Amino acid sequence: MIVDSTVLISLGNIGKLDLLSECVIPEKVIKEVTKEPAKSALNSLKFRLIIPSTKSRRKALEILGDEEETGDSDVVAALIENPHYVVATDDRRIRNVCKALGGKVTGTLGIVIHSAKTGKIAKSEALEIVKQLDASGFRMSLELYEKVKEILDRI
Repeated sequence: MIVDSTVLISLGNIGKLDLLSECVIPEKVIKEVTKEPAKSALNSLKFRLIIPSTKSRRKALEILGDEEETGDSDVVAALIENPHYVVATDDRRIRNVCKALGGKVTGTLGIVIHSAKTGKIAKSEALEIVKQLDASGFRMSLELYEKVKEILDRI
């Protein structure tokens, strides 16, 4: 799984980076996680750093229409090099680009739901995590909250 800063920050802010496993984080994404508590939480996460090639980075910039390399362009470049990986991001633009490239996409809430489905956490803990995300400023509509709750209820 290629993880973007949006997911790292959201889960890091509530101390739940342990929900991520076997993840790769592009070089420029790491540099975007600058605020506490997410920055310190990142130190406890086991991950593989990925440095996309110059060719993939150029292609990502072309696809995005961006001038400067960022975590976003590194995520897209990493997907170009690893098309079988799932991309974890809450950024709508990057989600859409990755889907257009044929990639599979999830986000913070998808990771929480998956963790409950696989038994990594209990359904009640998953719902508590969703509430913690909401309280920490995670952008989530009431409709989305209700949808996540409904999915968790069916597990």
